[in-house]
Amino acid sequence: MKILVTGSQGFIGRNLVEELELDGHEVSKWDLHGRNELGQPAFRNFKDITKETLEDIDRVVHLAALADVRKSFDNPDKWYETNVEWSTNLFKLCAENKTPCVYASSSNAHYWWKNPYAGSKKAMEAVAKATGKHIGLRFTNVFGDGCRPTMLTQKMIDGTLEYKTEHTRDFIHVLDVVDAIKLFIYRKEFYMDWTQHTYEIASGKGIKVNELVDKYFKNIPTKEGHSGESLDNTANIKDILSLGWRPKRDLDKYLKGKIHGHSKFKEYIKRILPKKLR
Repeated sequence: MKILVTGSQGFIGRNLVEELELDGHEVSKWDLHGRNELGQPAFRNFKDITKETLEDIDRVVHLAALADVRKSFDNPDKWYETNVEWSTNLFKLCAENKTPCVYASSSNAHYWWKNPYAGSKKAMEAVAKATGKHIGLRFTNVFGDGCRPTMLTQKMIDGTLEYKTEHTRDFIHVLDVVDAIKLFIYRKEFYMDWTQHTYEIASGKGIKVNELVDKYFKNIPTKEGHSGESLDNTANIKDILSLGWRPKRDLDKYLKGKIHGHSKFKEYIKRILPKKLR
């Protein structure tokens, strides 16, 4: 198959593209902040994707979006334009071309009134439902190699975590997310006789941030989270479980291995570098 992946240079996008290419598919890669596979400047507006662009595309995976809850407060119009208006164009084109589309939403959509990012994702879901049989996947807190340094799990690995919160979070490994996306890409029956639906992609297990952090760190102060953040994003995954998908990677095992390896590496650097270069 030929598959268009938007957001191909993002955390999830990079992992998905690699898996799809290993499976033997031709992947057309587009990203808001990089370059496409031909080395040409990437589009800055989803309106640059035309009906002709999708003529030979078998599947579309729409991952491109502006994230970051806190930054969305500074420029809500930009978040709306990117996540809603630009996505609307892509959804309409997929419907016109009858091209199956899987798109990334967010567990934040449950709390659409709390911040502009969550609101844009909720609006994006509404547009998707109104324009065609597009499959929405709501991701919770995605972890794994290559995630943003601002993510909680990466801060724990890097030793840069400054405070913990009382929040409860549901963590899912990026490769489990990729498995979920592939499930819908490969099973054609989902596009034959199907009612539009949005699936929660998560572990289904809520973990208190305080308890998680206390396993690996001591003397880190507790601080209230940002006012626009949800207190609990534990997901209900019964719908995706009914389709045969299961989360396979464990957060605790991942963190133990990464933090231990990272600490040993930092100790090694201290031994081999002169003090003035540390």
